[in-house]
Amino acid sequence: MSTGRLHVLVPFFLPFGGVIKILDYAQHARAAGLDVRLWSPAQLDPEGPLFRIERLRDLVDVDFRARYPTRGGIKRDDLFLISRPDDYEAALRSLPIGLSPLRVVHLVQNVRHRTPTWRHGYATRLLTRPVSRIAINDIVAEAISPWLDPRSPLRVVRIGHESEYFARDVDGGWPDDRPLRVAYTTWKSDVGDRAAKALDAGAGGAGARPVEWRAIRESVSWAELRELYHWADVFLGTPDPEEGMYLPGLEAMAAGCVVITPDCGGNMAYARPGENCVLVDYDDADDYARAVREVAGWSAEQVVASRTAGYEQPPRFRLDDEARGFIEVLDEVRELARAHEAGAAPSGATRAD
Repeated sequence: MSTGRLHVLVPFFLPFGGVIKILDYAQHARAAGLDVRLWSPAQLDPEGPLFRIERLRDLVDVDFRARYPTRGGIKRDDLFLISRPDDYEAALRSLPIGLSPLRVVHLVQNVRHRTPTWRHGYATRLLTRPVSRIAINDIVAEAISPWLDPRSPLRVVRIGHESEYFARDVDGGWPDDRPLRVAYTTWKSDVGDRAAKALDAGAGGAGARPVEWRAIRESVSWAELRELYHWADVFLGTPDPEEGMYLPGLEAMAAGCVVITPDCGGNMAYARPGENCVLVDYDDADDYARAVREVAGWSAEQVVASRTAGYEQPPRFRLDDEARGFIEVLDEVRELARAHEAGAAPSGATRAD
């Protein structure tokens, strides 16, 4: 088990996926007996929406500093955890002189780091620096590997999620006594709105199944998001072009929805086109409409097969597995850093599940 303090740099306290995940890691460290300190230029709001997530609630009692760290108070065996590339310099400047930069652990949560136009290329240039890295799945690891500094360790810790919160058991095919219910969000794209218009414009004809649409357009609580999934028969995934994971698709599968989604990188960690989802072209409203029309005509056997295949994915992404993997990485990173500080060359970039 790791010892010492883990300094976690949090850019802000809003219920965004990347922030939730780095705080999950802070909880994993606390559960393993580490002394955790949170640093942020933003104020921690105990009553804010982030801490309404039950598993994060007791983090409001952790040691918190409303700024980013300096060298004062940092001990020689401490480690740093960052997620946002911009926080690297703050963590590096905080290391006491003589300590290895491998003590900074960068949690890489999306494939955009390999894109030189993102953040004016800073995130890509950061990959060439000697930092310890955790990728949330193999897809992210493969995306960033060609850029990595050869001295830097890269480990894959499969992302964990509380998918059971969204779980719903559904039997049989589409109900005969109501329209097909199609849900989506507009946080990242309005393609759901455009698909609804495209389908309505081209719908009709004898025997066509009617479709009812529902969207969430603003940030909402987990309870409201679960209500959307539980209302729906079909969920339209709208991931960014270079996702690290896109958890709504996984949540919708846990809720028994048939998922329609484009291939956006990391969401293929759980999406199996033709098995548990229907693949569409990115941002193509006509293709989404085509897919909705297709699944509306599925037999009960097709619906059950897709839903069953979807149910198989959420148990693969467990928080307790993520916690074990993270603590193992911290133990390894501490040993690598000590060896580096003693004059040994840092280990090369390797991957491990």
